[in-house]
Amino acid sequence: MDYDPAAYHAVPLRAFQHLNTSNLGVLERGVGRFFPGAKFELGSAEKPIRVIANRCQLDGIALAYSRLGTTAQIRIPDLDSYALLFSFAGRARASTGRGEVEIGAGRGLIGSPSGAVRLDYGAGFEHLLLSVRPNALATKLEAMTGAAVREPLRFAEQADFRRPATENLRRLFMFLVDSLDSSASGLDPLGLAELEQAVMVSFLTANDSNYSLLLHRRPQSAASWQVHRAEAYIEANWDQPLTIEALALVTGVSARTLFHSFSKSRGYSPMDFAKRIRLGHARRMLEEGDASTAVTTVAYTCGFGNLGHFSGYYRRAFGELPSATLRRSLEAS
Repeated sequence: MDYDPAAYHAVPLRAFQHLNTSNLGVLERGVGRFFPGAKFELGSAEKPIRVIANRCQLDGIALAYSRLGTTAQIRIPDLDSYALLFSFAGRARASTGRGEVEIGAGRGLIGSPSGAVRLDYGAGFEHLLLSVRPNALATKLEAMTGAAVREPLRFAEQADFRRPATENLRRLFMFLVDSLDSSASGLDPLGLAELEQAVMVSFLTANDSNYSLLLHRRPQSAASWQVHRAEAYIEANWDQPLTIEALALVTGVSARTLFHSFSKSRGYSPMDFAKRIRLGHARRMLEEGDASTAVTTVAYTCGFGNLGHFSGYYRRAFGELPSATLRRSLEAS
């Protein structure tokens, strides 16, 4: 029998409900769509399952939340994606072919494709899950390093959120979740694509893998013409998602090399440069605005999915809020 989620506390990704059931068969079929062969063993016949599972699929990643309402053991015979699973509430334990991982406030599980996992959930455990498609992550890795991915990418199985880089990945994930939850009309495609890219880049750099040495070694320097070419590309494509693959392609160097050279010669990153260009376009739109112009629309058009952040960036750049620029334009017309 299904139940009313309004009787429970608000949950992440509530606009993306995947399951709402107390039926074990429905649960296994729903989870099996994304984790083929997943099997559940309930820990207490006296406390039936009360499942809420929400899932948002983007281009290369998926974000999910779930709770079962009872103790349970879950067996997944063969992962087909990279995954970061961590606690929203409560504790759990994961067993893999290489050992056991405690999942709680400070630790999570990282799964790699072709690995079996057994999850033992505590009664009050609620989890958040980031899944990344292997081909999408491999493409980002090649763009970042400039080297072909010849050996399968595999991660250490424990995520330690006491490490700043790993905690930053969790914060970025939660920022994306909060942005999806708070946007009634959905995020703009430009901003969403770049947030998704940031999550994948953070996934690669925050977690230990067999490519960590390559990812963290000192990058080479790009030539000045390559930095100029990147700037020209960004200026010409300011209203499109900015990807590290495109920057690597047009400049002929790895994204890490390009970002290092930007920082060294300009004092900021290509993404910071893109932000400056987009803020300039936003200002022109507001200065030329009319009664139909809205600050929110301008922000989204220029790739700023969070209106509060846009207003802060705009004020620091131009010394006034975007609403003040628009108001002055309307008064002058």
